[in-house]
Amino acid sequence: MGRIRSWTILLLLATLLAATGCARGESPGTEEGSKAETPADVAMEEPGVNGEPEVAEPSEEELQAAREAERAALEEERKAKYKEFYVPLPPLDEEREPKTVKAKGLYMTSHVAGFAFDEADVEYYAEYVRAVTGQSGKAPDASRLDDVNKLEQILGICLGSEVNALVIDVKNDDGFISWASDIQVVNEVKSTGTMPFKNHAPLMEYLKKNDIYTIARVVAFKDPYFAAARSSHAIQLKAGGVYKDKSGVVWVNPFDPYVWDYNVAVSREAALRGFDEIQFDYVRFPESAKYYNPITDFPHRDGRDKDEGIEDFLAYARKELEPYKVHIAADVFGVATRSWDDTPEDIGQTWRKIANQVEYICPMIYPSHYGANWYGYAVPDQHPYGVLRAALMEALERNAAQKDPAVIRPWIQGFTAPWIKGYINYDPKAISDQIVAGMELGVDEYIIWSPRNNYDPRIFTYHSRIDKNIRKEGEDILARTPEAALKQFLEAERHKRYSQQYLLTPLGKREEDYDLFAKGIADSQLVLTSHAIRSVQADGAGGYVGIVDGEYTSVQGKAPLQGAAYKIALEKDVYKVTRPALQWTAVQGQ
Repeated sequence: MGRIRSWTILLLLATLLAATGCARGESPGTEEGSKAETPADVAMEEPGVNGEPEVAEPSEEELQAAREAERAALEEERKAKYKEFYVPLPPLDEEREPKTVKAKGLYMTSHVAGFAFDEADVEYYAEYVRAVTGQSGKAPDASRLDDVNKLEQILGICLGSEVNALVIDVKNDDGFISWASDIQVVNEVKSTGTMPFKNHAPLMEYLKKNDIYTIARVVAFKDPYFAAARSSHAIQLKAGGVYKDKSGVVWVNPFDPYVWDYNVAVSREAALRGFDEIQFDYVRFPESAKYYNPITDFPHRDGRDKDEGIEDFLAYARKELEPYKVHIAADVFGVATRSWDDTPEDIGQTWRKIANQVEYICPMIYPSHYGANWYGYAVPDQHPYGVLRAALMEALERNAAQKDPAVIRPWIQGFTAPWIKGYINYDPKAISDQIVAGMELGVDEYIIWSPRNNYDPRIFTYHSRIDKNIRKEGEDILARTPEAALKQFLEAERHKRYSQQYLLTPLGKREEDYDLFAKGIADSQLVLTSHAIRSVQADGAGGYVGIVDGEYTSVQGKAPLQGAAYKIALEKDVYKVTRPALQWTAVQGQ
């Protein structure tokens, strides 16, 4: 395709040059009856480089005309390819590179984003924020607070605090698009609803002018509107009809490429309208998989696991959105930091498979969403700092096992959960305790979720509470000593905990793909049958050496250990363990 377009440009330039020559009275060739060129005429021509006649360089106007013609041809190809999902490419004169920030963000509904705003009111509230947080040293002026709407408050927080990013609904949980759309399929199914963000341009321009990073929230597969409008693309019941979850909501089929194209088209349009990032939410299957798995059918599954389907969708979206120069993010359940291979949830969310396909992975670590005794807390909602710290440690450990994973940017709880027995009020301190937990671990991005978009500016006065000395000398980011890491590694080998072995083995010492790694161990039947740690000492080169006695067995026989040296070293701030080479002795009968 690229060669065809190159020839198109050359042909256009040739046509333009020929036209220029004709305008000067020159003939592009020798017509019948015209004077033939003589040797003397040839001799009189000025030679160019290497004796070739000089050719005039095309003007910038001619080059631009050629580029526009090439783009027009390309857009016709795209219209034929994408059909009802067609969205044009960014304009030729828009030289846009992806904007990257360490996002400290707030969530905002499209309804609030659609409010009219007065910049004077925004600046008034920004000054109020600076005063109430002690930045300006002035007394807060509360005289006009009732005149400031929610959008103006949020914008004022952006101007007066560290908040530098906003997540705005573009496609919400009900499947409605927030604005008038130019996408054919959106207009065919009429999924724009009331279009609360119809007048998006003024806000998008203001956010760009004030260097506020914009994130488009696109709810991917919980889309009851599209599922009803195009029911053949919903999750199907084997007995006929479509599946509804326990709340009566119909979901689209996450394996369906038609659904993929719909979500990608909505995302392309968001990019064209100025968003810096596309964040896919509900990028998963419904919960209660044990109930619906036996009674449902997923066309286009093609033998894939659910987490493979989600992985494939994100890879496709990333590729298709590449020309639009936007970042890609995915929201995941908080429990994804602990579960392995989408077990037991079976909703399509495996940390490594998502983290390797997007640039930002956003676990929703809301303490109110964890059951009793998670992380050792009878009521996790009462422990915002502790829950965030524990969950983020798990996330960091999983990221450290991948070569180039997504940046961790957690969603944190910005609301009170009165439905939880023993709940606490999520005041500014409770909310900011979660930010503190992240900052102490080096996770310096976050998004606060408040469904009602209520944000107290005092949340952002947490900095003095960050314990910069929380990490003890000799520990990794997970607060493990070298000896603790070695012990965990040996126990994992002894009890066939392949996932733990994978996490604790250096990247260069194992298969990158976990399934291949686990299969290799299982096929070899490698097991540590006994072990005792003699000592763990610094090796003088920044790492440690653990001396171990014990024995391995495998299909090769037995490998006794006497004073074997295991290397323990930091990799991505997490201790990893390297097993020494094993000397095998065949066992009779094997």
